Amino acid sequence: MWLLLKQGAEPAGLLEELQAEGVSVQAHPIGQRWMLEVIENGYTPEAFLRWEEVERVIAEKPAFPLVATWQGTVNVGSWRRGEAPLWIAGPCSVERKADLLSLALSLRRAGVHALRGGAYKARTSPYAFQGLGEEALDWLAEAKAISGLPLCVEVVSEKHLALYQKKGIDILQVGARNMDNYWLLQEVASLRLPVLLKRNPQARLEEWLLAAEYLLLHGAPWVMLCERGIRTFDYSLRYTLDVGIFSVAAQHTALPVVADPSHAAGRWQHVAALTYAALAAGAEGILVEVHTEPFHARSDAAQQLTLEQFLALKEKADSLHANLHSGGVAQPLQSRLEQ
Repeated sequence: MWLLLKQGAEPAGLLEELQAEGVSVQAHPIGQRWMLEVIENGYTPEAFLRWEEVERVIAEKPAFPLVATWQGTVNVGSWRRGEAPLWIAGPCSVERKADLLSLALSLRRAGVHALRGGAYKARTSPYAFQGLGEEALDWLAEAKAISGLPLCVEVVSEKHLALYQKKGIDILQVGARNMDNYWLLQEVASLRLPVLLKRNPQARLEEWLLAAEYLLLHGAPWVMLCERGIRTFDYSLRYTLDVGIFSVAAQHTALPVVADPSHAAGRWQHVAALTYAALAAGAEGILVEVHTEPFHARSDAAQQLTLEQFLALKEKADSLHANLHSGGVAQPLQSRLEQ
């Protein structure tokens, strides 16, 4: 049995008290916190919660104890978990101020819960568009001010974190390229802001969850896991969206898991189908790229939706989600089976 101590709690006094009760216990540091290993005892797990220093009791220590035992509240803008899909939408890269402000207002009216947009871009080619940097962050902050939408923005370097904090970024996004950049994860978590963590296309589930463990361990209040497609032998789409991961991940953690159909598809024509598949498989939300004029986009032009395409997608996806959770989709089949 393992006792996870609260942030800042010291183990010495608790060790002394437990040992006085005849409990065999050892202390182990994990990052900036302490975990006590109870070797043998005759007490129920709930008994150890009587000590104020104990945050939670873990019957068996998994490889990612914080991820496995996380229980908390996740609110993004007006979204309340379980009521409807979470929608985070916006351009791949912030390119023009007027377009961003107009799009933010339109997305808010459409019921989107958070605005995404790239300021610093990690690109494979050194000659590709790298983002507008601080200027883009200023425009994003203005978009937040006029629309009321919280901001979800990717972090590519720890040297930008102070600037992100200053500009009021609400959710820090860690891209697939940086999922296993463990020093960056620690620095991102130190801001104590929510984090959207994308899965590396080569990562197994355990590696993904261990990356989330880094974030929770070093201060992030919660982590949103984002499936964005894995690399397989097939090239018909940019990546293969792993729809099975939503169900499997839910067996290991209560952290929310969302989908990014834009990067999995690689072309706008397939974004809707992947969105529906993800929601049907258990995704709690969708991170999708929307642009005022995708043809003129400086990055990911082929996969970004127009506003009109997004509105049509969202209407159908919300209806699908409502039917799934009300039994509406399965009811006709059930009726035929009973007959």
